[in-house]
Amino acid sequence: MKRIRFISLLATFFIVISSLPTSCNKNSPVEVDWAPVIIYIYATDTNGNSIISDNMPGMTLSFKGTTYTVKDWETAVTESLKTKAYYARMIGLAAQPDNDGYRLFFGEIDGAADMDENIILSWPDGSQDTIHYHCSDHRYGKEPSCNRSWTLNGKAHEGSTFTFTGKNI
Repeated sequence: MKRIRFISLLATFFIVISSLPTSCNKNSPVEVDWAPVIIYIYATDTNGNSIISDNMPGMTLSFKGTTYTVKDWETAVTESLKTKAYYARMIGLAAQPDNDGYRLFFGEIDGAADMDENIILSWPDGSQDTIHYHCSDHRYGKEPSCNRSWTLNGKAHEGSTFTFTGKNI
């Protein structure tokens, strides 16, 4: 009799455990961690020499009502760590060391946020360029996706790396 009770109790235990939702269950929600968006900017003069440096007076980037000036990489990263936020952290506009010297880094933009924004680059020579970033229709589940697109000065652009030629300091 004790053996039958034990087997019944054990069977009940397994039935209860197997009915609990698990990450393998087809009906359980899938958590999506959208990667932050980072923009990389390269710029050269008419001779092909990079004009990006860790100190670029007169260079600004405007995004969502805030204007950013170029900071050196260490300062920008240190300042961004003042928050305890876990998700995308706004480092701002920084001259990031790269294989060939420096590149401009702008971000991090929240990859989970729907937005339709212009990013205005104002160069030291007085010229301006407009990057338009669009992100919408985030779809969650096992195959997450969103509609993300870029334009540069009104023309379609692939990806978040931008190269400018013929710029002056």
